Amino acid sequence: MSGALTQAQVDRFHDQGYLTVGGVLDDDDLAPLLDEYARLLDDIAWRLHDGGIIAEPFADLSFSSRYPRILAQHPQLYKFLNISLPLKNEGRDPSDWTMHSGPAVFRLLSNSRILDVVESVIGPEIYSNPVQHVRLKPPARELTEEVAEYSNIGETTWHQDYVSLLDEVADTRLLTVWVAITDATEQNGCLVCVEGSHRNGLARHRAGISMASEPHIPANAIDRNKVRSLPIKRGGVVLFDKFTQHASLPNRSDGLRWSFDLRYNPTGQATGRPAFPGFVARSRENPDTELRDATQWAALWSDARRRIVDGEYSGPIFEQARWEI
Repeated sequence: MSGALTQAQVDRFHDQGYLTVGGVLDDDDLAPLLDEYARLLDDIAWRLHDGGIIAEPFADLSFSSRYPRILAQHPQLYKFLNISLPLKNEGRDPSDWTMHSGPAVFRLLSNSRILDVVESVIGPEIYSNPVQHVRLKPPARELTEEVAEYSNIGETTWHQDYVSLLDEVADTRLLTVWVAITDATEQNGCLVCVEGSHRNGLARHRAGISMASEPHIPANAIDRNKVRSLPIKRGGVVLFDKFTQHASLPNRSDGLRWSFDLRYNPTGQATGRPAFPGFVARSRENPDTELRDATQWAALWSDARRRIVDGEYSGPIFEQARWEI
């Protein structure tokens, strides 16, 4: 396993609740993602422009410059680029239930070097957990008030990944793999975490002020003496335990900060979000069970969307009852 962690790295992860691993992906891994998202944004921009929703598609700009300018005209732009359906327990307006499920994203989820890292922590039977997102964070000064508190666009408040999952995930060995598509620095909003906080179990969270679906740990409950910044170069990953308290800094730079957060668990364990589809990403015991077709993966999400919009799925999408209001 070329990307496997050393035993010292695995021990450090279990002790501290996090681990940074540089150089997991290279330009050959990242280029298809960059190309796919450039094409996706171009298609969306022209559809919004032709529909009279935005005045200017900014066709001559690069992705990193174009995205914030279109976002300023259409605050709902992110929903077309995210790699998960909305986290809504109510409402079935089909226009709200959209996402991106392109082949380059599937190849990221099933990338062998990422799976080597994951195998080092949770073992060889790996399930791609559907709790996954893309984080496209423009400079904070360019954000409107409407999107500034949305964690996929603005600063991410303190939280644990467990908090919005259903209680079925209590015994699941859930591993977060945060993938840097651009360099992540303290200036442009890298991650920060509380070292060792995973050993304290579930912390009390409050619902977001402007968005109930943005639960957070109050800042005065964070042990500042144990806060660690986690800068990492593009192609590197940051690993988190499901109980590790973490956040991101605001983007005070002039450029876009871009990342994906992916999650994995041992096959057969609950995902915490049963409305959404996962898949077997690696199986040393039964390789034939692995999903290798990006089209089939996209079809799983399409079917999940249909079942939710049509009312066939009536259960909760994510957990909100445990939050303090």
